[in-house]
Amino acid sequence: MNNSEKKTIYVVEASRVLSKLISTELREEGYNVEIFKNGLEALKAIVSGNPDCIVADKILPVIDGMQLCKIMKEGSNKNAIPFILFSAEESVLDFWSNATGANKVVSISQAEFDELIESVNSLLKYNYIETNAFYKSEALERQEIESTMSDEEKLMLWIVDAMDKSEFFLNMVRNIIDLYAYVKEIEVLVPKLFEMLYNICDFDVAILILDNKTAKVFKAGTEHISKENLEELWNICKADYEQKARKNHTITYEDSEITGIVTARDKNGRYESYRDYTLRAGDSFIGTLHLVSTRKKIFNYKVQSSIEYIMPSLAYILQESLHHETVSLSEKKLRAAFSKFVPEEIIKEMINSNDTEAKANLNEKREVVILMCDIRSFTSISEINQPEDVVGFLNAYFTHMVNIVTKYGGTVDKFIGDAIMVLFGAPVSYNDNAQRAVNAAIEMYAQLDQIPCSQLKFPEGVKLDIGIGIHYGDVIVGNIGSIDKTSYTVIGDTVNLASRLEGLTKLYGAKVIISQAVREELSAEMNVLLLDSVKVKGKKESVQIYRADEKPLPSAFTEAYSKGFKSYTEGAFSLAKPYFESALQTLPQDKATQLMIERCNKFIVNKPENWDGAVALTSK
Repeated sequence: MNNSEKKTIYVVEASRVLSKLISTELREEGYNVEIFKNGLEALKAIVSGNPDCIVADKILPVIDGMQLCKIMKEGSNKNAIPFILFSAEESVLDFWSNATGANKVVSISQAEFDELIESVNSLLKYNYIETNAFYKSEALERQEIESTMSDEEKLMLWIVDAMDKSEFFLNMVRNIIDLYAYVKEIEVLVPKLFEMLYNICDFDVAILILDNKTAKVFKAGTEHISKENLEELWNICKADYEQKARKNHTITYEDSEITGIVTARDKNGRYESYRDYTLRAGDSFIGTLHLVSTRKKIFNYKVQSSIEYIMPSLAYILQESLHHETVSLSEKKLRAAFSKFVPEEIIKEMINSNDTEAKANLNEKREVVILMCDIRSFTSISEINQPEDVVGFLNAYFTHMVNIVTKYGGTVDKFIGDAIMVLFGAPVSYNDNAQRAVNAAIEMYAQLDQIPCSQLKFPEGVKLDIGIGIHYGDVIVGNIGSIDKTSYTVIGDTVNLASRLEGLTKLYGAKVIISQAVREELSAEMNVLLLDSVKVKGKKESVQIYRADEKPLPSAFTEAYSKGFKSYTEGAFSLAKPYFESALQTLPQDKATQLMIERCNKFIVNKPENWDGAVALTSK
């Protein structure tokens, strides 16, 4: 092979020893080699010459290897020439090396050039040609201009072009970064995206189709085109999208028209330029972008390369925005469903809480107020009514009760048949959980007559009535259940005692019964009365129970009952009985007073052993 047939390699290396070693290896491979000691000398030779490959050290005097490569790849029409960056360092595959656009970046030592030589052979063996940065017409125009320039003028033009392009793409990156501010609202993001594209290429119409369960279509500039032209254009865009989407089912579209971006145009103008771009984030297909203009050659090198440059970043932004929209939609649905049981402020706090707080709310021990509410004689009512009537009534009843619970910041834990279990203190706790629970209970009872129940038949002597028990104590709260199904709930003895207190409303004739733990949390002005000290079924410890009322009981009744109960707990049943009898004269139908008189009569005859003031109850 004579010298004219050999391919020429420019080696740019400041070290005489290293440049000689590399050039020797390359000449043995059959290449012509020209050596340059710095980047500026090499750049001058490249402007006037036509090498087949350039091999440059990363670190060089005047213009280093990375700068030389960047000028070659971004500022010239010779960017198809393969460029290999090398270094004697252990690792050169850093960000800045790769950002230059070099075809290969290799590490060498003075003794081993295998990878470097292999890279040269590989790039030249297959006549490597990188996509030319210029369209042919622009390249020819550039060549005509350069043909009248001196070498120094060409060199300066190259450097200026490279700097200009670097600054331009830097601005593009800044614009992309700015779009991230709107990523959570796709309806705001897309108009901003269209504005950026309009500044790049001054399109007539832009159509963005985003791949989704229902494909989202955004159109800009369509207010300035005729219906016929728009229909024709849409069919083209739709076909391009569906070909790339490759879906085996009918695609539905959701249109959004964005106005005010494109200035007025000729509605009947003929389209001369059209480009479509595929948006991909990694392996994920995000959608397609379609740009149209009535002008020829709008998609020149600068426009085309700019849009292609930002496509990957736009795809990731749009992917994230679609994800935000999906999450937001799911959140709205969950919020709508959850709001039936939980106050809005609780939902907001749960959504806004950070991961640490979320973990803290998972299966933790916490003090919670439990409210249990049950309909009296519901089994008897159900037996004489049609199932659909019972269900219709329950839905109306539950809706009314839950509205009251929500008003006071409670959370409906579950419905148990006709019973309701409510939490105050989970998932979000307040300083006055007990006060809220009692206020809610009083209003629930007070509002019973507001619940429509005309469709129900009631057994003789029975009317709509409820009993409510409230206790305050430790529970385990969190997501409890099996691997396949869990629910946010509470478990613990506090729940059981609240249920027992609800059952005691029947025995004591009270509408709302609370425990001592709840009473200690209430304000002094609450209308409560100590009823008894009991050991409920399954409990060895006694608990003092109180009735809570919306309005104060007659003072004559409360004074007599309280004095009678004091004597009763001290075991002075003969002294207690007259007080209870006096109380009963004030409220003749009071079941608690009647019960206490019965006990006094019994205990006067047969005083309990080891009396501690508490009665052990054997029923729930």
